[in-house]
Amino acid sequence: MNYAFLPDLMALTILIVILLVLRQRHPQKQAGLWLLGLFFTLIEAIAHTFYAPNGMPNRYLHVIVVDCYLLAGLVFTLAAGSKLVAPGRRMLYIGLNGVGLFAINSLYGLHYRTPVPYFAAVAVGLVVGVVTSLYMRHSWVRAGLQVCGWLAMALIIRSGNYREAVYWSLCCVYTIAAINFQRRLPTRSTGRLAIVTGFCIWALCFLLHPWVVHYNAYVDIASHVWNMQKSLISIGMILVMLEEQLSNNEWLALHDELTGLPNRRRFEDRFACALERSRRMNSSLALLVLDLNGFKKINDTLGHQVGDQVLREVARNLREQVQSYETLARLGGDEFTMILSDLPKGNAMDRLLDDVCSAVERPILVEGQTMIVTASLGFAIYPEDAGDATSLFRIADERMYKLKQRPFVQPRVRTELPPISATIASRSPSSRRQLGISAVDRV
Repeated sequence: MNYAFLPDLMALTILIVILLVLRQRHPQKQAGLWLLGLFFTLIEAIAHTFYAPNGMPNRYLHVIVVDCYLLAGLVFTLAAGSKLVAPGRRMLYIGLNGVGLFAINSLYGLHYRTPVPYFAAVAVGLVVGVVTSLYMRHSWVRAGLQVCGWLAMALIIRSGNYREAVYWSLCCVYTIAAINFQRRLPTRSTGRLAIVTGFCIWALCFLLHPWVVHYNAYVDIASHVWNMQKSLISIGMILVMLEEQLSNNEWLALHDELTGLPNRRRFEDRFACALERSRRMNSSLALLVLDLNGFKKINDTLGHQVGDQVLREVARNLREQVQSYETLARLGGDEFTMILSDLPKGNAMDRLLDDVCSAVERPILVEGQTMIVTASLGFAIYPEDAGDATSLFRIADERMYKLKQRPFVQPRVRTELPPISATIASRSPSSRRQLGISAVDRV
């Protein structure tokens, strides 16, 4: 047993445990694959400690080591893959392309040194690589790279350099993982720098390994570098998880968790900036406040879960159907607000109110039934109504509450409705005002 590997083995184990604890406290999808990849590196490190100090390693230990190298590389490549490709499809693509590599690594680990089975594995890998690249990824470039890679491996094997072929293929796998992590992780992430650097070092170690083993003077240095990059990658992954958690906390501090819209704090900052910009550019600005009618009755009769669904649907409809706003926010409860900068002349405000009314009164499917909600609106315009944020918000709020005190149509639940377009088209602006949906009184 080679006890010199034990300190590095313990360090890797501790880092994996830390990553596992972080994943339990802050669940993240990619962390599961990261842990699986590091688990394979841990198995490789454990098997390495049983290598004989001199001579060829035991064939069963050797096959475990080289196959764990490959499996870890494939898992990391999967974890760093493009988000544009479905996870299942990405897994199938990487798994199929790993079959030929797995066969070659296993043959080498078991100390087979006849070219025929290697060439068979290369042929399988070449065919699978070209077919999957064309039919699963629709990429001639990937197919061309597959042809070049497998033909290069065949030439190396033909010359009898089996070790070079295996470690060159591992170098390619880890280089692809480094490139994918470079593309996928956030640009300003410190963890990204550590991860990409670690994978680049790892790929370089695989590339130089067949040459280093012939020079005893460099073996110890290479061994330390080899263990360093594993710790570097583990630390990088811990940093990425902490950075993502911090980013999520910052997002939650400025957004409403239920609807995903900016919250009051974020809205006030944006409103101040928009108002200052309108002052400098001598342009107009509109503030619109919207409050759902009868929302308390929805919560009391149908439950808060239905109320939350109504808020989410109204927010989604406003976000998708009203295009002219600069900021849409939820201030709390059933109150929403909009900011519109550079307000054009003419009847732009009337068109906006119609768009808002159409979005709010769009039928919502709740527990198999269709519900229509109404809203009261109030607005204020800078500089016509007021010149500061507090006064503008007060005026818009007063107009909204003045309208809200009038009789209005309560939320309705229907089991059958005509098509959405017909329902909206059948309501003229005057009928909406009569229903208390979009009428606004200037005071």
